[in-house]
Amino acid sequence: MANPGDPKSVWSTVAVIVGTVAAGVVVAGLLHDPQPPAVSIPGCEEVLLPEDMQRINYAIAGPDSVPAGFDAAAKSAALIQALPAGTTVEPDAMFPPLTFDTRAIAYGRIALGGAVGDVNVTLSTSDQPVGACISGYVDERRTLNDGTVVDVRSSEKGSRVEVYATDGSHVDVSADRVLTVQQVTDIAMTPGLRNN
Repeated sequence: MANPGDPKSVWSTVAVIVGTVAAGVVVAGLLHDPQPPAVSIPGCEEVLLPEDMQRINYAIAGPDSVPAGFDAAAKSAALIQALPAGTTVEPDAMFPPLTFDTRAIAYGRIALGGAVGDVNVTLSTSDQPVGACISGYVDERRTLNDGTVVDVRSSEKGSRVEVYATDGSHVDVSADRVLTVQQVTDIAMTPGLRNN
């Protein structure tokens, strides 16, 4: 049996300590839930990653609904008027293009400057506050002086702009690259598409 001052005893003790620390580091590494790096989006006070959506209450933005007293004809006319000058609406044999249906959704194909692409517009209303920005779904959030919130996203395929007005109006416009981000924003900001 080695004495406490014996070199063999010292090295045995050191080996045990080093082994215990190493094992602790490995276990801690296995049990630790790594946090993803923080994501920053211009204009967003809070940013969630898509996987966070599985851990939060989906009612964060509240359920949207068709605006009360929805006037499809008036909204359809306002949408056509909001298109950039020189835009041609392509005819469709199945349904009138860019005409709102009973679900307050309008879809159509347009041509502008030699390019052709699709435009989708959804109108709704909600009494819930605007939720956090979701990374990958919002590139920039703008909050206007009157409290209106504008979420913008642009990609190689096109752009999407969502406007959350202070009267509860929610205007969601997406378009292929036939329209610029600014043109999509201008459509989404059209007063005639909001609640009356």
